[in-house]
Amino acid sequence: MVGVSYSRSRAIRPARSNAKINDIFEDFLTKSNSAHTRDAYRRDLKKFLTFLKGFETFSSLSDVSQRHISAYRDHLLKNEELKDATVARHLSSIKRFFDFLVEKELCYKNPATGVFRPKVVMEVKTNDLSASEVMDLFESVNQNNRDGSYNLSGVLHYTILRVMFYTLLRKSELIALKVGDFASDNIGNYLHVRSKGGKKQKVYISDETFGDIKHYMEVFRVRREFLENEPLFTSGRKSQELKPLNRNTIDQIFQKYAKLAGIKHRISPHSSRATGIGNLYENGASLEDQATYARHSDPRMTFLYNKRRKEKINEIANIVNYLDDKQEDEEASN
Repeated sequence: MVGVSYSRSRAIRPARSNAKINDIFEDFLTKSNSAHTRDAYRRDLKKFLTFLKGFETFSSLSDVSQRHISAYRDHLLKNEELKDATVARHLSSIKRFFDFLVEKELCYKNPATGVFRPKVVMEVKTNDLSASEVMDLFESVNQNNRDGSYNLSGVLHYTILRVMFYTLLRKSELIALKVGDFASDNIGNYLHVRSKGGKKQKVYISDETFGDIKHYMEVFRVRREFLENEPLFTSGRKSQELKPLNRNTIDQIFQKYAKLAGIKHRISPHSSRATGIGNLYENGASLEDQATYARHSDPRMTFLYNKRRKEKINEIANIVNYLDDKQEDEEASN
C-alpha cells in the first residue's frame, strides 16, 4: 500500500504516522461484514494505487486529486475497455475509501466527490422458474434410500431448496443461520437472518416451511445435537466433522437438481429470490410488501427482479379501451 504523507497539506491532516496506514486500511476493510465485499475493495484499491504510481507527481495519498481519479476512470474505459458497471464499481470503492479517511480525520475532503461515473442501467439477469418448475425441482430430490431409510444428503438438499424458495434467502444468509436463529414469538415462527450490512432481521416463515426445518432436524438428530450456536445447515458425515456449508455447495445443489428436473435454462441460488418475488407479485403482494420480504432497501431493485411483470404488459395495454366507455355514454344518453 502507498503510505499517507503527513507533511502539512490541505488534504491530509498530520495526525498519524505512516506506520499506521496499513492498520487504517485494514480498519476500512473490516467495516464490511461480507468477505466478498472486502476482497472486492482490496482488489479495486490495489489496482488504483498501482495506477497512481505511474504519475511522477504522485508520492502519497495526499497528492490524489479529481484529476487523478478522472484519468483512472478514462484508463479503465478506454485502455482496459472495462464495462461501465465495472468502472462504476471501481470508482465507488475509491470514493468509499476516501470517505473513510475523511471520517477518520485523515482527509479534509474526498477527491472522488464530483468525478463523473458512467451511468449504469440497473438490470437483473437472474432467471426465475415457473411454479411447475419449482415443484419439479422439489420432486427431483430423493429423500429415501432403497431400504426405506432416510437419505441424509437428500433431506438436507430438499430442506435447503424449500427454505430458499419460500423465504427468499440469499446464499450468505442461509449459510450464516445458527440453530438458535430458528425460533418463534407471539407473531409466529421465524428465521433470525443476518442480512446485507450485518443487520439481523426476523424473516417470518409459513407453517409448511417450519415443518420442513423441524423434519430436517429430527432426521439429523442421529448425527448431531443441534446446539444453539452451531450452524443450522452443515456438511460432514460425523458429528466431529460438522462444518457450515460453503457457497459452492449451494451452487452445486441447485445445478444438480435443475438437471434432474429437466430445467433447460440456467438457474442459480439467486433464482429462488427472483422466483419468490414473481410469485408474490402474481399472488397480489404490493411492491412494498415484496421488497420487505426480500429485504431490499430499495423497491426499485425488487421491481427489476420481477420477471413476470413483463408478461403482464400486454394485458395492461388491453385494459385501456375508450370505445366501450363511449358506447356506454351513448346508451346512457338514450
